[in-house]
Amino acid sequence: MKSTRRSLVTLAIAGVTAAAVINGGVPGTAGPAPEVKAAPAGPTYVYKVHAPLGKAAQDLLGRGFDVLEQREGDNLFVLGDANTGDKLKKEGFTTVIDEVLPAPQWEPPQRKSQSLDAAAAEETYYGGYRTVNAQYAHLDAVASTYPTLTSVVDYGDSWRKTQGSGGYDLRAICITKKNSGDCALSPTAPKPRFFVMGQLHAREITTGDMAYRWIDHLTQGYGTDAEVTALLDTTEVWVVPIANPDGVNIVQQGGNTPRYQRKNANTTNGSNCSGTSSSQIGIDLNRNTDSHWGGEGTSSNPCDQTYKGPSANSEVETKALQALWRNLYQDRRGTGTTDPAPADTTGVVISMHSYSNLVLFPWGWTTSYKTGNDAALRGMAKDMATIAGGWQYGQPGEVLYNAAGATDDWVYDALGTASFVWEIGPGSGTCSGFFPTFSCQTSTFWPKVKPMLLYAAKKAANPYGGGGTPPGGCPTATNADDVTIPDNGPAVSSSITIANCSGNASSTSAVEVHIKHTYRGDLVVDLIAPDGSAYRLKSSNNDSADNIDTTYTANVSSEVRNGTWKLQVQDVYSADTGYIDSWSLTL
Repeated sequence: MKSTRRSLVTLAIAGVTAAAVINGGVPGTAGPAPEVKAAPAGPTYVYKVHAPLGKAAQDLLGRGFDVLEQREGDNLFVLGDANTGDKLKKEGFTTVIDEVLPAPQWEPPQRKSQSLDAAAAEETYYGGYRTVNAQYAHLDAVASTYPTLTSVVDYGDSWRKTQGSGGYDLRAICITKKNSGDCALSPTAPKPRFFVMGQLHAREITTGDMAYRWIDHLTQGYGTDAEVTALLDTTEVWVVPIANPDGVNIVQQGGNTPRYQRKNANTTNGSNCSGTSSSQIGIDLNRNTDSHWGGEGTSSNPCDQTYKGPSANSEVETKALQALWRNLYQDRRGTGTTDPAPADTTGVVISMHSYSNLVLFPWGWTTSYKTGNDAALRGMAKDMATIAGGWQYGQPGEVLYNAAGATDDWVYDALGTASFVWEIGPGSGTCSGFFPTFSCQTSTFWPKVKPMLLYAAKKAANPYGGGGTPPGGCPTATNADDVTIPDNGPAVSSSITIANCSGNASSTSAVEVHIKHTYRGDLVVDLIAPDGSAYRLKSSNNDSADNIDTTYTANVSSEVRNGTWKLQVQDVYSADTGYIDSWSLTL
């Protein structure tokens, strides 16, 4: 069946025009950016390639094709031109054309101000996505508005800036209720640290927007949102909204047809890359670390999208991130592949990518080994995938393909810190692909990502200890007693009593529901607060599948935590039966 990938139209339009990199400067510029050979515009193809998990998938990646981060059963997808299909068949792969995307109608956008003034904060492209200038102006504005909560840190320079050819500072923001010693570049910080970054791969523009919204949610919510307040009182939150600013600068120059740049802008190797979707300048910053550098899922061809670089940690962006992480986290793990970090290790690092609705964790370089903290990492991944509404989770090679030299592997390998990759966005539909319509950020992604971020941030204090009590002092409570649901009958309920938990509940309270029932569309599910207020979790519909195994997010911030909460379920149609198996409540 043909996949629907409407956003890939824009994705591929950008790819074939990834040609001329800008001539204009950027903040801190010392001269024009280097020019990249332009490729003639033409149709772009998405090929469906038979490549099951394991040897076939790794073989496809190893041959330098632009393999999209999406899997459909035994098939992966490759972006390329009219000749790519013949190359795939010549290499022995079974392939069919999934989509043919038209040539772009593209004009360079008008040059905008390069200073980080008020106008820079309003710079957008492709319907609302913020430019690098806008992201950086936002950091400055937040730091000025919330000086008791934030500190902005310059942690290095991009490749272009080191060459005097434009480029950017590499910038992070620390957000917490600042006390003595907070936000210092020291691994012996008084608070646990949660770190999240976006756009390490430049074309994955959803992730920069998620970082922008996360910064605003925390700073604007302190003192008014009980959950945010409790979090920032106890935890340092670090955000790098744009980890690859040179690459993002190339992407944003396409304006309403963003350019398909994945890598950084280093032209030392591969300066003659054609600029087509399968031949681009730069080094893949997510294949460049010395954690099993050069292994599966990497390429030695400088024009390939997964080019590992000339040596491990060769890129200034890679080195700068590693230095920042070493300043934020203590090294708590031995050097053996299966050595665990101690149970009292603190900290969580999230690298946001897109797309495919996946939660991934080390090891990414192999599935032959599990980490020494696999059970805890796998448990957190399952929780986050459930909060997102049923994403897949696992080691990369379990659900996608192996990839060595990635940043999440390095963070765990070098420091023992819990680290994850989120692949945000569905594999098909109007909000899929690397360049979804900007409205998808509000309608689809942020409602999922915000509770995932809050969960992961709370786990920074105790990621390997299991369970734990989140900020605010209210641990998850569960009722596992079975309750029969009458067929087309009255509503029934299962109760959980919360005690010794201060304050109001969260705006993103998690209600994990497990119901065994044929034709789950018959069911109406509500959360009933201690004062009797009802919060609809699920309405009846035409979903004919069996069972409910979902975590719902409920805004019950107007309710006090303490009291008896009820999960209320009613079967509103006849001919199907079942029971409440268990449910959990995190307020």
